[in-house]
Order: sequence, then C-alpha cells, then structure tokens
Amino acid sequence: MASSDPNKLMAKADKLTKLSLTRWSADWKSATQLYEQAAIGYRVAKNHEKAKIAFEKASKGQEMLSSPWDAAKHMESAAALAKEVGNWTEVADFYKRASELYIVCGRPQPASDALAKGAR
Repeated sequence: MASSDPNKLMAKADKLTKLSLTRWSADWKSATQLYEQAAIGYRVAKNHEKAKIAFEKASKGQEMLSSPWDAAKHMESAAALAKEVGNWTEVADFYKRASELYIVCGRPQPASDALAKGAR
C-alpha cells in the first residue's frame, strides 16, 4: 500500500471516479481498491462514520465493475458500521440494498439473511 492514510486514499479514489478534460471515463477498478483500503484504515482507527462511507463507495464501485456479490458484502459492512454509529435508518437501507444485490447474483439465502439482519 503506497499510503496508509485513509483520508488520502479516499481523496485519490474520489479523484479517479470524477471525469475531467483529461479523463473521460472513471477508473472504478483502482478507485474501488482505494475505497476498500480506506474503509479498513478507518475501521482500524475506530472512525466508524468515515468507514461506513468508504464501504458504501466501495460497494458502488463493485456495482460499476459488475460484481454484485462483492457490492453486497461491502453494503453489509456499511450496515454494520451504521449500526455501531446508531443510524438505524441507514442500517435498514443498507441491509435492504445488500439483499437486492444478492438477488441480482442469484443468491436468495444470503438475501434473506441480510433482510433478517436489517430487521434485528
């Protein structure tokens, strides 16, 4: 890992997803890896709010890369962190989205498990 500062990783990843005059398409593959590293860094530092945001962005990146299973896993991680923070609306929304992503990849059991976690 080139930089272990999660703030720098997030900034770099955000830059890779934005279009500019020199960049006509987003580099979701690199950005997603950076979001994942930032999320882990924030979680280790016990900054749950920023880790939640990073996992949410990593989930979006996995969706853009056509990987709904990984997107769902990141969404579940974001939901768990939202639960730590006490943001119950986001907990339900994130688990519901994870369930939808599991359905997209043809996995009904993990989808129902995600909904059950959201209901608790």
